[in-house]
Amino acid sequence: MQKYYSKILTLIFSILFGLIFNCSLYAEDQTGKQETETVKMEEMVVTSTRTEHSMLNTPSNISVITSKDIASMDAKTLPEVIKKLPGVFYSNASGLEPHLSLRGTRIGMSGGAMVILNGIPVSMGKFGYTDWESIPVENIERVEVVKGPLSSLYGGDSARGVINIVTKKSDKPVAGKVSFAAGDFHDRRYNALIYGSQDRFFYNLNAKTRRSDAYSDKSQVDNDYYNGEFGVYLADTVSLAFNFNVADKERTLAKILTEAKVKEDRSQATDYTYTENTDVITGLNLKVNQDIFDLTTTLYYKNRDKDYENYKMATTKTPYKEELDEDVFGAKFIFTLKQPVAGKTNLLSAGFDYDNDQIDIENKKAASKTVGLPYTIADPKKSGDFKREEFGIFLQDEFSVLENLTITAGIRYDYFEYDNDLDHDFSEGGTLDYEDTPHYDKWNPRFAINYRPLNNFSIYGSYNKSYRAPNVYDYYYSAGSFAEFGKILKPEEFAQYEIGYRWFFTEWFNLDMSFFRIEIDDMLDTVYDQDGDYQGKQNISEVAIKGFETAITGAPLQWLSYKLAYTYTDARYKSDTLVKDANKDVVSIRDKRLTKIPFNRVSADLDTTLFNLNGCKLLWNINMQYQDKYKMDKANDAEYKDYTLFNSKLNLSHKHFDIFVAAENLFDYQYDNYAYASYGKNYFYPAAGVTWFWGVTYKF
Repeated sequence: MQKYYSKILTLIFSILFGLIFNCSLYAEDQTGKQETETVKMEEMVVTSTRTEHSMLNTPSNISVITSKDIASMDAKTLPEVIKKLPGVFYSNASGLEPHLSLRGTRIGMSGGAMVILNGIPVSMGKFGYTDWESIPVENIERVEVVKGPLSSLYGGDSARGVINIVTKKSDKPVAGKVSFAAGDFHDRRYNALIYGSQDRFFYNLNAKTRRSDAYSDKSQVDNDYYNGEFGVYLADTVSLAFNFNVADKERTLAKILTEAKVKEDRSQATDYTYTENTDVITGLNLKVNQDIFDLTTTLYYKNRDKDYENYKMATTKTPYKEELDEDVFGAKFIFTLKQPVAGKTNLLSAGFDYDNDQIDIENKKAASKTVGLPYTIADPKKSGDFKREEFGIFLQDEFSVLENLTITAGIRYDYFEYDNDLDHDFSEGGTLDYEDTPHYDKWNPRFAINYRPLNNFSIYGSYNKSYRAPNVYDYYYSAGSFAEFGKILKPEEFAQYEIGYRWFFTEWFNLDMSFFRIEIDDMLDTVYDQDGDYQGKQNISEVAIKGFETAITGAPLQWLSYKLAYTYTDARYKSDTLVKDANKDVVSIRDKRLTKIPFNRVSADLDTTLFNLNGCKLLWNINMQYQDKYKMDKANDAEYKDYTLFNSKLNLSHKHFDIFVAAENLFDYQYDNYAYASYGKNYFYPAAGVTWFWGVTYKF
């Protein structure tokens, strides 16, 4: 540990010397002005309404992350960037597979926000997770994040927010970069990107390889990624583009440790999983932008071929293997008429979305808890063919009542149905009432208002109704309970009330603040009855999440900028759902806090140019992350500690190259990536101490 502190002290003193030198340098030479990282008030965004507006004219919360933001920090994956925004909760149990929860809405083993890459939804699998590393940060031009329900525009998978990602483009015939980065735990990353345009054609190609171990023993990844875009302008206002994203992954991940095992050796692995999968995502985008209308059509196809082996060391449970094959195809269409009404600006949008998701799962167990046995025993209760089909149609109008007052109103109708053809007959020959082809429909309204009394100030308010449909795991995990107790899973229902304001006061001070309340009805949760008997997963819980979020950004000096994000969240159960506490007594969790959602979170970034001379810049970023205590179990018997982490990055930048060195958890604080409690026992995924990373990039 002493060698780490020596490195840290050397780094700090070097930075302080550079900062002193920098001040004198700027007194003599003001020619190299640093571009501010502050998002300009007229920056155009599209995610909140699926139409283009400036940030100050957007009727909901929205955050923008640019490629410059990403380059300034030590971000290896996109979640490491997004987690610095207010209202974002980050977890990474294994250290290799991150997850995000916007406003605390990702609950249980299910997907989070809807993630869109160049117009294509990328989440897959029985849980609906996103493979974040398959979206290389090196190829990202911008990201837009909207927190809270948006089913009125995007359907059920957007009940927990939308993250919209756009890859790089260039007006030059050829641009790109080649990079290599390495760090602790034998982490090695290679990336090559080339993109550009010529006449009517444009293209983007990226290849990335990662080989790495992790802090926990036996954990490692061996991943390759390929993604890109080929497009052509059929006319000045008409473009057609083909997008693809291919991931070839092989990874071993350590499982959770008990408190006793953590005290014994934090980095040990008592058991682990092995996963091998290939994902292919393709899409075709047609865009038409005319003076009187816009039109966008997206067709997509996705495939996953995955083998998953669990409890490889057979320390606690019998090993099993799951083979999954998934095919998804869908379409998205939106038409926007830009025709004034009564001399007032008006945008009338209509469209539809279709998604067909088919998953085949075969699950087999070993004959006993013996390491190395073949998987020979079929598990029909967790095997079968699953299909989810969804169709949605929506209408939205954005009408400018006054030049600075816009009202947005919309409604969407969704119909979706399932065909859960499990290998096991849960109806027991028709004696039990088990519904294997459930279907539902939902109406989701939206109303929002944006008032801009000043050129640099706006106020907004909105109401959104949304839903989240059950995933494949929800259905087969509790199929036996459905049949026994005559239950049918329904969609969770979300309603969000939000007000906020944006004030771009000056280049050195910009304020973005929002207050919200989210109500979740029919939330899917595990249930016990009064006698303590397990009832499976049911639509039983009601939840209320309220809070406020603040983002303050600015550049007070040419060579200094900052970002500050604060989040307060109070998430509680609002129904008499029954669980077992630490003593295994059955108790109600009404007014208990949701697990893993702290009251307070703070993220602060300071960016400075230590010197800027002859086209060479030395840039320094230092980041602080504070997370408050959180509850580890539903009965709120156990609580995880609060902690503060510091991270830093030095980057020497030139026209044709970048060289950087970075450190995470700079002061070697001992904490855990993830923690929970069950029946009075605490479990942890330990996090690494100080971790060093360095790299070099050649740009052309």
